[in-house]
Amino acid sequence: MTVLVYGALWLALALYAVTMARPAYWTGRAATGVVVLSLCALTVLLGQRGLTAGHWPLTTRYEFALCFVWSILGMYLIVEVTWHERVGGLYVMLVALLVATYALLRPLDEQVVRPLLPALRSGWLQVHVLSAVVGYGALGVAAGLAAMQLVRPALGGQPGPPSGESGEGAMERAVRLGLPWLTLSILAGAIWAQNAWGRYWGWDPKESWALVTWLWFLMVLHVPRGGVRGWDGRRLAWLVLAGFGIVCFAFAGLPWLVRTVRLESLHAF
Repeated sequence: MTVLVYGALWLALALYAVTMARPAYWTGRAATGVVVLSLCALTVLLGQRGLTAGHWPLTTRYEFALCFVWSILGMYLIVEVTWHERVGGLYVMLVALLVATYALLRPLDEQVVRPLLPALRSGWLQVHVLSAVVGYGALGVAAGLAAMQLVRPALGGQPGPPSGESGEGAMERAVRLGLPWLTLSILAGAIWAQNAWGRYWGWDPKESWALVTWLWFLMVLHVPRGGVRGWDGRRLAWLVLAGFGIVCFAFAGLPWLVRTVRLESLHAF
């Protein structure tokens, strides 16, 4: 099932690319349809995995990566429907494929369905991790739209659609959608930490990078806009891409760093 979803994402990427090169009604509709089918297939896959394990599939980097892809696809469909544009589809699919490739390359022993560890048996697990998944998905969409803002002008095209909401506006909207979910994730994590470890905040590496991520995107939404010194256009797009780099490091790079440098951390991933 995972391989089929991975192949479907490549098909959606190809259809969005064709739509960009030769705009046609049927290719755009087909691309959106493939994304919908991929989202449905991932939902079934995650549901089956959760039923088999007896808990929500949110406990390993492999499962989180699958949920991350699921969130990117869902958030992108919301943006596409409300924006009435498909110009960002190619770039968002590249982001989804980046995360999906990471999931596909995870060790086989991590992909095995396992029972829930006693330390994770808390209702705060779902609130904390699911809100992070939704927030990350929205920021993944924002990163795809930021890439569009940078790449399309370099190829001789417009950074966004010729009419209606600009690509920059859609990108900022995706950030605004993701930040409240990140906030909820941090708050839920703090409450869970108090229940599990007797403290709300301990400057654990994962906690620290979650805060860095939150502060970065809060800064993105509050930098001055317009004028010569304004952080808009390409500058804003670079800020969003850098922020998504922080997200990727917090998710995939930080656990490697913790193991390599042997930092103390209470988080599994």
